[in-house]
Amino acid sequence: MKKFSPYFVVFASLFLLWSCSDKNTDQFEVVGKIDGMPDNVLVYLEEIGLNNELKIVDSTRSNDKGRFLLKGARGREQKLYRVKMGNKWVLVIDDAAEVAINAEWNKLESDYATKGSAGSASLSKLLKNIYTFDKRIAELHYTIENLSIDPAANDSVISLAQTDLEKINKEQSKFMMAYADTTKFLPVAILAAFRSDLEQDQDDLKQLMTSLDKRFANQSMAKEFKQYLSEALNKKSISKIKINDPAPAFTLKDLNGKDISLDKFKGKYLLIDFWASWCPPCRAENPNVVKAYTTFKNKNFDILGVSLDTDEAKWQSAVKTDNLSWTQVSDLGGWKSSIVSLYGIEAIPANFLLDPEGKVIATNLTGAKLETTLSEVLK
Repeated sequence: MKKFSPYFVVFASLFLLWSCSDKNTDQFEVVGKIDGMPDNVLVYLEEIGLNNELKIVDSTRSNDKGRFLLKGARGREQKLYRVKMGNKWVLVIDDAAEVAINAEWNKLESDYATKGSAGSASLSKLLKNIYTFDKRIAELHYTIENLSIDPAANDSVISLAQTDLEKINKEQSKFMMAYADTTKFLPVAILAAFRSDLEQDQDDLKQLMTSLDKRFANQSMAKEFKQYLSEALNKKSISKIKINDPAPAFTLKDLNGKDISLDKFKGKYLLIDFWASWCPPCRAENPNVVKAYTTFKNKNFDILGVSLDTDEAKWQSAVKTDNLSWTQVSDLGGWKSSIVSLYGIEAIPANFLLDPEGKVIATNLTGAKLETTLSEVLK
Protein backbone atom coordinates (compact mmCIF):
# COMPACT_ATOMS: atom_id res chain seq x y z
CA MET A 1 0.00 0.00 0.00
CA LYS A 2 1.33 3.38 -0.89
CA LYS A 3 0.66 5.51 -2.66
CA PHE A 4 -0.01 12.70 -2.99
CA SER A 5 2.28 19.97 -2.50
CA PRO A 6 3.56 24.26 -0.79
CA TYR A 7 1.22 24.30 2.27
CA PHE A 8 1.02 26.77 5.19
CA VAL A 9 1.12 26.56 9.00
CA VAL A 10 -2.13 27.11 10.93
CA PHE A 11 -2.12 30.11 13.28
CA ALA A 12 -2.69 28.98 16.86
CA SER A 13 -4.75 32.06 17.71
CA LEU A 14 -7.21 31.38 14.89
CA PHE A 15 -7.45 27.74 15.88
CA LEU A 16 -8.35 28.71 19.46
CA LEU A 17 -10.80 31.36 18.30
CA TRP A 18 -12.72 29.00 16.02
CA SER A 19 -12.56 26.09 18.47
CA CYS A 20 -14.03 28.21 21.25
CA SER A 21 -16.72 29.88 19.15
CA ASP A 22 -20.43 29.28 19.72
CA LYS A 23 -20.67 26.77 16.88
CA ASN A 24 -22.16 23.37 17.64
CA THR A 25 -19.12 21.31 18.70
CA ASP A 26 -20.76 18.17 17.29
CA GLN A 27 -20.60 19.64 13.80
CA PHE A 28 -17.79 20.88 11.62
CA GLU A 29 -17.71 22.94 8.47
CA VAL A 30 -15.39 22.96 5.49
CA VAL A 31 -15.22 26.44 4.00
CA GLY A 32 -13.62 26.60 0.57
CA LYS A 33 -12.23 29.60 -1.30
CA ILE A 34 -10.58 28.44 -4.52
CA ASP A 35 -9.38 31.26 -6.78
CA GLY A 36 -10.10 30.55 -10.43
CA MET A 37 -12.49 27.71 -9.68
CA PRO A 38 -15.22 27.42 -12.32
CA ASP A 39 -18.76 28.29 -11.31
CA ASN A 40 -21.17 25.49 -10.37
CA VAL A 41 -18.57 22.74 -9.81
CA LEU A 42 -20.03 19.82 -7.86
CA VAL A 43 -18.21 19.47 -4.52
CA TYR A 44 -18.40 16.45 -2.22
CA LEU A 45 -17.34 15.89 1.39
CA GLU A 46 -16.45 12.18 1.62
CA GLU A 47 -15.63 10.43 4.88
CA ILE A 48 -12.88 7.82 4.76
CA GLY A 49 -14.33 5.59 7.45
CA LEU A 50 -12.92 2.95 9.73
CA ASN A 51 -14.41 0.34 7.42
CA ASN A 52 -12.25 1.82 4.62
CA GLU A 53 -15.24 2.98 2.60
CA LEU A 54 -15.71 6.41 1.05
CA LYS A 55 -19.03 7.76 2.31
CA ILE A 56 -20.57 10.94 0.91
CA VAL A 57 -21.41 13.19 3.89
CA ASP A 58 -22.44 16.38 2.12
CA SER A 59 -22.44 17.96 -1.32
CA THR A 60 -22.85 21.40 -2.81
CA ARG A 61 -21.80 23.48 -5.80
CA SER A 62 -19.25 26.27 -5.99
CA ASN A 63 -20.42 29.82 -6.65
CA ASP A 64 -18.97 32.26 -9.18
CA LYS A 65 -16.24 33.28 -6.71
CA GLY A 66 -14.99 29.75 -6.10
CA ARG A 67 -16.56 29.51 -2.67
CA PHE A 68 -18.43 26.60 -1.11
CA LEU A 69 -19.57 25.32 2.28
CA LEU A 70 -19.80 21.69 3.40
CA LYS A 71 -20.97 20.32 6.74
CA GLY A 72 -20.33 17.11 8.64
CA ALA A 73 -20.80 15.61 12.10
CA ARG A 74 -17.90 15.20 14.51
CA GLY A 75 -17.55 12.10 16.63
CA ARG A 76 -15.33 11.00 19.49
CA GLU A 77 -12.51 10.00 17.13
CA GLN A 78 -10.86 12.12 14.48
CA LYS A 79 -11.72 11.14 10.94
CA LEU A 80 -10.17 11.70 7.56
CA TYR A 81 -12.17 13.34 4.79
CA ARG A 82 -11.72 13.91 1.08
CA VAL A 83 -13.06 17.16 -0.37
CA LYS A 84 -13.66 16.29 -4.02
CA MET A 85 -14.08 19.15 -6.49
CA GLY A 86 -14.75 17.83 -9.96
CA ASN A 87 -11.69 15.69 -10.75
CA LYS A 88 -9.57 17.42 -8.09
CA TRP A 89 -9.44 16.75 -4.37
CA VAL A 90 -7.77 17.60 -1.06
CA LEU A 91 -7.78 15.89 2.34
CA VAL A 92 -8.81 17.32 5.71
CA ILE A 93 -9.37 16.13 9.30
CA ASP A 94 -12.36 16.99 11.50
CA ASP A 95 -10.41 18.06 14.60
CA ALA A 96 -11.92 21.58 14.67
CA ALA A 97 -15.32 23.18 14.23
CA GLU A 98 -14.21 24.81 10.99
CA VAL A 99 -11.62 23.97 8.35
CA ALA A 100 -10.88 26.66 5.78
CA ILE A 101 -9.32 25.67 2.45
CA ASN A 102 -7.61 28.33 0.34
CA ALA A 103 -5.95 27.61 -2.99
CA GLU A 104 -5.68 28.39 -6.67
CA TRP A 105 -7.70 26.10 -8.92
CA ASN A 106 -4.83 25.26 -11.27
CA LYS A 107 -2.53 24.40 -8.34
CA LEU A 108 -5.13 22.86 -6.05
CA GLU A 109 -3.67 19.42 -5.39
CA SER A 110 -0.04 20.56 -5.18
CA ASP A 111 -0.44 23.82 -3.27
CA TYR A 112 -3.36 24.38 -0.91
CA ALA A 113 -3.56 25.97 2.55
CA THR A 114 -5.78 25.09 5.50
CA LYS A 115 -6.74 27.21 8.50
CA GLY A 116 -8.55 26.41 11.72
CA SER A 117 -7.57 22.74 11.91
CA ALA A 118 -4.23 21.64 13.35
CA GLY A 119 -4.84 18.12 12.07
CA SER A 120 -5.46 19.33 8.52
CA ALA A 121 -2.31 21.47 8.75
CA SER A 122 -0.28 18.43 9.80
CA LEU A 123 -1.84 16.50 6.94
CA SER A 124 -1.04 19.29 4.46
CA LYS A 125 2.59 19.30 5.58
CA LEU A 126 2.81 15.57 5.01
CA LEU A 127 1.26 15.81 1.55
CA LYS A 128 3.63 18.64 0.63
CA ASN A 129 6.61 16.44 1.47
CA ILE A 130 5.15 13.49 -0.43
CA TYR A 131 4.69 15.72 -3.47
CA THR A 132 8.28 16.98 -3.16
CA PHE A 133 9.71 13.47 -2.85
CA ASP A 134 7.66 12.24 -5.81
CA LYS A 135 8.89 15.15 -7.92
CA ARG A 136 12.55 14.50 -7.06
CA ILE A 137 12.17 10.79 -7.74
CA ALA A 138 10.46 11.45 -11.07
CA GLU A 139 13.23 13.84 -12.11
CA LEU A 140 15.89 11.24 -11.33
CA HIS A 141 14.01 8.54 -13.24
CA TYR A 142 13.90 10.93 -16.20
CA THR A 143 17.63 11.66 -15.88
CA ILE A 144 18.51 7.97 -15.73
CA GLU A 145 16.33 7.27 -18.76
CA ASN A 146 18.05 9.96 -20.83
CA LEU A 147 21.53 8.92 -19.71
CA SER A 148 20.77 5.32 -20.65
CA ILE A 149 20.16 6.27 -24.29
CA ASP A 150 22.94 8.88 -24.50
CA PRO A 151 26.03 7.39 -26.22
CA ALA A 152 28.22 10.02 -24.56
CA ALA A 153 27.16 9.08 -21.02
CA ASN A 154 29.45 6.66 -19.23
CA ASP A 155 28.41 3.98 -16.76
CA SER A 156 29.79 5.87 -13.77
CA VAL A 157 27.46 8.82 -14.40
CA ILE A 158 24.45 6.51 -14.67
CA SER A 159 25.54 4.66 -11.54
CA LEU A 160 25.81 7.96 -9.66
CA ALA A 161 22.25 8.91 -10.64
CA GLN A 162 20.99 5.49 -9.54
CA THR A 163 22.79 5.92 -6.21
CA ASP A 164 21.10 9.31 -5.77
CA LEU A 165 17.75 7.66 -6.44
CA GLU A 166 18.37 5.03 -3.76
CA LYS A 167 19.37 7.76 -1.30
CA ILE A 168 16.18 9.72 -1.93
CA ASN A 169 14.05 6.60 -1.46
CA LYS A 170 15.77 5.91 1.87
CA GLU A 171 15.44 9.57 2.86
CA GLN A 172 11.73 9.45 2.09
CA SER A 173 11.23 6.27 4.10
CA LYS A 174 13.07 7.74 7.09
CA PHE A 175 11.03 10.94 6.93
CA MET A 176 7.71 9.11 6.69
CA MET A 177 8.48 6.85 9.64
CA ALA A 178 9.53 9.82 11.78
CA TYR A 179 6.45 11.81 10.78
CA ALA A 180 4.13 8.92 11.56
CA ASP A 181 5.80 8.43 14.94
CA THR A 182 5.55 12.07 16.05
CA THR A 183 2.30 13.47 14.66
CA LYS A 184 -0.54 13.94 17.14
CA PHE A 185 -3.12 12.86 14.58
CA LEU A 186 -3.72 9.18 13.95
CA PRO A 187 -5.12 9.53 10.40
CA VAL A 188 -1.97 11.43 9.43
CA ALA A 189 0.25 8.77 11.00
CA ILE A 190 -1.49 6.02 9.05
CA LEU A 191 -1.19 7.90 5.75
CA ALA A 192 2.54 8.38 6.37
CA ALA A 193 2.91 4.68 7.12
CA PHE A 194 1.19 3.87 3.83
CA ARG A 195 4.28 5.27 2.06
CA SER A 196 6.47 2.55 3.52
CA ASP A 197 7.77 -0.61 1.89
CA LEU A 198 6.49 -3.75 3.63
CA GLU A 199 9.63 -5.66 2.67
CA GLN A 200 12.33 -3.04 3.26
CA ASP A 201 10.89 -1.27 6.33
CA GLN A 202 9.63 -4.20 8.40
CA ASP A 203 11.59 -3.38 11.57
CA ASP A 204 10.58 0.29 11.50
CA LEU A 205 6.96 -0.62 10.84
CA LYS A 206 6.89 -3.02 13.78
CA GLN A 207 8.22 -0.27 16.06
CA LEU A 208 5.71 2.19 14.64
CA MET A 209 2.87 -0.27 15.16
CA THR A 210 3.81 -0.61 18.84
CA SER A 211 4.16 3.16 19.25
CA LEU A 212 0.79 3.97 17.67
CA ASP A 213 -0.93 1.27 19.69
CA LYS A 214 0.29 2.94 22.90
CA ARG A 215 -0.25 6.57 21.85
CA PHE A 216 -3.75 6.01 20.49
CA ALA A 217 -4.78 3.11 22.73
CA ASN A 218 -8.45 4.09 22.93
CA GLN A 219 -9.02 4.66 19.22
CA SER A 220 -10.59 1.89 17.17
CA MET A 221 -8.75 3.03 14.04
CA ALA A 222 -5.43 2.31 15.81
CA LYS A 223 -6.55 -1.22 16.66
CA GLU A 224 -7.73 -1.81 13.10
CA PHE A 225 -4.48 -0.50 11.65
CA LYS A 226 -2.46 -2.67 14.03
CA GLN A 227 -4.38 -5.76 12.94
CA TYR A 228 -3.94 -4.95 9.26
CA LEU A 229 -0.23 -4.19 9.60
CA SER A 230 0.39 -7.29 11.71
CA GLU A 231 -1.16 -9.48 9.04
CA ALA A 232 0.80 -7.75 6.28
CA LEU A 233 4.13 -8.00 8.12
CA ASN A 234 3.64 -11.69 8.79
CA LYS A 235 3.81 -12.35 5.06
CA LYS A 236 7.20 -13.20 3.59
CA SER A 237 6.77 -11.05 0.51
CA ILE A 238 4.33 -8.64 -1.11
CA SER A 239 4.02 -10.78 -4.21
CA LYS A 240 4.79 -14.36 -5.20
CA ILE A 241 5.18 -13.33 -8.83
CA LYS A 242 8.64 -12.20 -9.86
CA ILE A 243 9.98 -10.11 -12.70
CA ASN A 244 10.07 -12.03 -16.03
CA ASP A 245 7.49 -14.54 -14.78
CA PRO A 246 4.53 -15.10 -17.11
CA ALA A 247 1.40 -13.57 -15.61
CA PRO A 248 -1.02 -16.33 -14.50
CA ALA A 249 -4.06 -16.62 -16.77
CA PHE A 250 -7.51 -15.82 -15.40
CA THR A 251 -11.02 -14.97 -16.54
CA LEU A 252 -13.36 -12.68 -14.59
CA LYS A 253 -16.60 -10.86 -15.34
CA ASP A 254 -16.70 -7.18 -16.20
CA LEU A 255 -19.26 -4.58 -15.09
CA ASN A 256 -21.75 -5.93 -17.63
CA GLY A 257 -21.34 -9.58 -16.61
CA LYS A 258 -19.22 -10.44 -19.66
CA ASP A 259 -16.28 -12.85 -19.28
CA ILE A 260 -12.94 -11.10 -19.77
CA SER A 261 -9.77 -13.19 -20.04
CA LEU A 262 -6.19 -12.00 -19.62
CA ASP A 263 -5.40 -13.42 -23.07
CA LYS A 264 -7.55 -10.68 -24.59
CA PHE A 265 -4.75 -8.19 -23.91
CA LYS A 266 -1.90 -10.17 -25.49
CA GLY A 267 0.13 -7.99 -27.83
CA LYS A 268 -0.19 -4.91 -25.61
CA TYR A 269 1.62 -3.56 -22.60
CA LEU A 270 -0.86 -4.09 -19.78
CA LEU A 271 -1.14 -2.83 -16.22
CA ILE A 272 -3.13 -5.24 -14.04
CA ASP A 273 -4.36 -2.94 -11.28
CA PHE A 274 -5.68 -4.50 -8.05
CA TRP A 275 -7.88 -2.15 -6.01
CA ALA A 276 -11.25 -1.83 -4.23
CA SER A 277 -13.84 0.85 -3.56
CA TRP A 278 -13.36 0.42 0.21
CA CYS A 279 -9.57 0.99 0.06
CA PRO A 280 -8.57 4.66 0.76
CA PRO A 281 -4.98 4.26 -0.53
CA CYS A 282 -6.39 2.77 -3.74
CA ARG A 283 -8.83 5.65 -4.19
CA ALA A 284 -6.06 8.14 -3.48
CA GLU A 285 -3.86 6.47 -6.11
CA ASN A 286 -6.58 6.33 -8.78
CA PRO A 287 -5.94 9.88 -10.11
CA ASN A 288 -2.37 8.80 -10.93
CA VAL A 289 -3.67 5.74 -12.77
CA VAL A 290 -6.20 7.85 -14.67
CA LYS A 291 -3.44 10.24 -15.71
CA ALA A 292 -1.23 7.37 -16.89
CA TYR A 293 -4.06 5.85 -18.91
CA THR A 294 -4.89 9.17 -20.56
CA THR A 295 -1.23 9.75 -21.43
CA PHE A 296 -0.33 6.31 -22.79
CA LYS A 297 -3.55 4.66 -24.01
CA ASN A 298 -2.64 5.37 -27.65
CA LYS A 299 0.83 3.82 -27.30
CA ASN A 300 -0.10 0.12 -27.28
CA PHE A 301 -0.93 0.32 -23.57
CA ASP A 302 -4.02 -0.70 -21.64
CA ILE A 303 -5.16 -1.24 -18.06
CA LEU A 304 -7.19 -4.07 -16.55
CA GLY A 305 -8.70 -3.15 -13.20
CA VAL A 306 -9.27 -6.05 -10.81
CA SER A 307 -11.51 -5.14 -7.88
CA LEU A 308 -11.52 -6.91 -4.51
CA ASP A 309 -14.99 -5.58 -3.78
CA THR A 310 -17.86 -7.67 -2.45
CA ASP A 311 -20.63 -5.15 -3.15
CA GLU A 312 -21.38 -4.68 -6.85
CA ALA A 313 -23.16 -1.35 -6.41
CA LYS A 314 -20.26 0.18 -4.47
CA TRP A 315 -17.79 -1.18 -7.04
CA GLN A 316 -19.72 0.35 -9.93
CA SER A 317 -20.17 3.64 -8.08
CA ALA A 318 -16.43 3.92 -7.38
CA VAL A 319 -15.59 3.20 -11.03
CA LYS A 320 -17.88 6.03 -12.10
CA THR A 321 -16.81 8.47 -9.36
CA ASP A 322 -13.08 7.98 -10.00
CA ASN A 323 -13.47 8.07 -13.80
CA LEU A 324 -11.94 4.63 -14.39
CA SER A 325 -12.67 4.25 -18.10
CA TRP A 326 -10.68 1.08 -18.77
CA THR A 327 -11.89 -2.52 -18.42
CA GLN A 328 -12.88 -3.48 -14.87
CA VAL A 329 -13.39 -7.05 -13.65
CA SER A 330 -14.23 -8.80 -10.37
CA ASP A 331 -15.81 -11.94 -8.98
CA LEU A 332 -16.96 -9.90 -5.93
CA GLY A 333 -15.19 -12.34 -3.66
CA GLY A 334 -13.09 -9.75 -1.83
CA TRP A 335 -10.02 -11.23 -0.19
CA LYS A 336 -11.49 -14.70 -0.73
CA SER A 337 -11.28 -14.30 -4.50
CA SER A 338 -9.20 -16.97 -6.22
CA ILE A 339 -7.16 -14.31 -7.99
CA VAL A 340 -5.83 -13.08 -4.63
CA SER A 341 -3.92 -16.31 -4.04
CA LEU A 342 -3.17 -16.71 -7.76
CA TYR A 343 -1.25 -13.42 -7.78
CA GLY A 344 -0.11 -13.49 -4.17
CA ILE A 345 -1.89 -10.25 -3.33
CA GLU A 346 -1.39 -9.32 0.31
CA ALA A 347 -2.00 -5.58 0.19
CA ILE A 348 -3.70 -3.14 -2.15
CA PRO A 349 -3.22 -1.11 -4.22
CA ALA A 350 -0.99 -3.52 -6.10
CA ASN A 351 -0.21 -3.78 -9.79
CA PHE A 352 1.73 -5.76 -12.38
CA LEU A 353 3.02 -4.33 -15.65
CA LEU A 354 3.11 -6.92 -18.45
CA ASP A 355 4.91 -6.79 -21.77
CA PRO A 356 3.08 -7.75 -25.01
CA GLU A 357 4.05 -11.39 -24.44
CA GLY A 358 2.37 -11.43 -21.05
CA LYS A 359 5.53 -11.42 -18.93
CA VAL A 360 5.78 -9.32 -15.78
CA ILE A 361 8.30 -6.49 -16.26
CA ALA A 362 7.49 -4.32 -13.21
CA THR A 363 5.35 -4.42 -10.06
CA ASN A 364 3.74 -2.02 -7.60
CA LEU A 365 4.17 1.16 -9.63
CA THR A 366 2.58 4.08 -7.79
CA GLY A 367 2.78 7.86 -7.78
CA ALA A 368 5.39 9.39 -10.06
CA LYS A 369 7.06 6.00 -10.52
CA LEU A 370 4.11 4.76 -12.59
CA GLU A 371 4.38 7.53 -15.17
CA THR A 372 8.18 7.49 -15.38
CA THR A 373 8.31 3.71 -15.82
CA LEU A 374 5.70 3.82 -18.57
CA SER A 375 7.62 6.64 -20.25
CA GLU A 376 10.72 4.45 -20.30
CA VAL A 377 8.94 1.33 -21.52
CA LEU A 378 6.72 2.98 -24.12
CA LYS A 379 9.34 5.13 -25.86
